[in-house]
Amino acid sequence: MNFRTIIRLLMPCFLLLLPAVLTAEKEPKVWLVNSDARVEKYKIAQEEFKRTFARPVFEVNLNEKRWDITAVEEALYDESPNLVYCIGSKAYLVANKFAAEKPVVFSSIINWQRLPLTKKTYGVSNELPSEMQLTLFRYVFPQVKKIGIVYSEQYNKQWFEKTREEARKMGVEIIGKTVSKNTDFLPSVKVLLSNIDAVWLISDPLIISDKKMLTEVFKACDNKKVPVFTYQDVFTEYGAVLIISVDDATIGRQSARMSIELLAGGKIEEQVQYPAGSHIILNLKKAKEFGLPYNEQALGVINQIVK
Repeated sequence: MNFRTIIRLLMPCFLLLLPAVLTAEKEPKVWLVNSDARVEKYKIAQEEFKRTFARPVFEVNLNEKRWDITAVEEALYDESPNLVYCIGSKAYLVANKFAAEKPVVFSSIINWQRLPLTKKTYGVSNELPSEMQLTLFRYVFPQVKKIGIVYSEQYNKQWFEKTREEARKMGVEIIGKTVSKNTDFLPSVKVLLSNIDAVWLISDPLIISDKKMLTEVFKACDNKKVPVFTYQDVFTEYGAVLIISVDDATIGRQSARMSIELLAGGKIEEQVQYPAGSHIILNLKKAKEFGLPYNEQALGVINQIVK
């Protein structure tokens, strides 16, 4: 059998394999940068992103010593990924500095409005819509009209101003106290307690950093029989009355679907989206202990009731 005959026989097989070869060559490079994979909510978002994305991704966990800033910068320049998915603010700031010309998708960042954004920045907010939460507060507890919030301007100034305006439209007064250090948290709450119907404990790294302090804050609210509304299931153990939390797994899946759409050349109208899922816990036992009137019809929208 001569060479021409061999080529003629193999040519159909080559043509069948060619699309797969071309597809493999065009497989997009996607980086997943995690601020700290040891953080449970970051870990959940990372795993769900990979499961939903269902393509190979290059993972960078910034908590690992080998990934200092220089190493990340060099690798980004060498690899030139088509898209970067960032979990947490540290990961986003790295990507924004060294890969801003690429589409960057973020999640799990407190108050994303404070970060530098570009036309190629996309993401899933870490906070549920304030209007939705306020509506639920009033629906479950109709007599709650004054809500106190302690926050740091560093992390939540924009969020607070927007939320206060939304609350005003709904007939709710938001009374805020700003703090610049963790030790001001408890004294600020105590000042608010004499003039509010509920405390809204929000996600703020400057404030939520000390378990002992949190215990004291909840104890102070207990003494005044002022309910605490908050954002994370773990606060049930402290005595929070109403908890509206985002679903970290949903955030990971939502980020993956957004990334798939961008890589396919699709157009995303809303660059930063609210989380698609939430979980609501009502501590009915604590509400009754406080003598707090509640709307029985609202119980149907609650995912979990503590009795």
